[in-house]
Amino acid sequence: MSEREFAVVDTHCHIGLHKYEPVEALLFHMERAGVDQAVLIQYMGNSDNRYLVDAIEANPGRFAAAMIVDDDDDGSAMRSWAEQGLAGIRLLADFRSQGSDPLSHWRVADELDLVVSVFSRPDILQSAEFKEVLRLFPNLSMIIEHLGGVKPGVDLEEFAAITALARHENLTIKLPGFGEFCRLPCPFQEVPPLAELTLEAFGARRIMWGSDWPPVSSREGFDNSLAFPLEYLSALSTDERAWIFGKTARQVWNLNS
Repeated sequence: MSEREFAVVDTHCHIGLHKYEPVEALLFHMERAGVDQAVLIQYMGNSDNRYLVDAIEANPGRFAAAMIVDDDDDGSAMRSWAEQGLAGIRLLADFRSQGSDPLSHWRVADELDLVVSVFSRPDILQSAEFKEVLRLFPNLSMIIEHLGGVKPGVDLEEFAAITALARHENLTIKLPGFGEFCRLPCPFQEVPPLAELTLEAFGARRIMWGSDWPPVSSREGFDNSLAFPLEYLSALSTDERAWIFGKTARQVWNLNS
């Protein structure tokens, strides 16, 4: 537990031996920033999730993880990785399987009670494919990554279409480091009201913070990706901040305190 009034969980970290950085580097940054637990998100193009499994087993209670499997997986790989302790899967919002059942990945995720970390852009979140997923799987836990993939200069009307998705009660959303939607450098001079709009739509109990480490190192850096939103949202109650920065993640990912 960090010295804050509440635990902090980083819900968006990438690790690897052939891309990004090893888990030891993440643990260093977590210790330095006072982050208690983290969710490991497999990077696109890598369906070998063994390193994520190893990281979880070597650090009991510290990590949960979202796998990636091949586009034509019939569910066998998903079941195997789930049996090895991976609690989620990462899918594009408009993903369709190359196998006999275009919706098989979503269907198996629903069957196994996996968490789906949804990678997207604002336009794809409005696609017919994602609307079909939302209609067919109303009980499947899905997390919208990166506030839907918004960038600096985001149009607030476009963002309103993302926050409108809050009507689907099985959706939660990741609040990233503000460098994803503010112009650098940090501290940011102009901050669009995306955090406020997200809070109004989803409520604190359906928002979770995620740094996007290590890509965040090329923006404001790991420490600032936590420190800036903590300060920005300091007027919220301790309970609201506790949900955004830790409790929502623990509830969704079934991470023990």
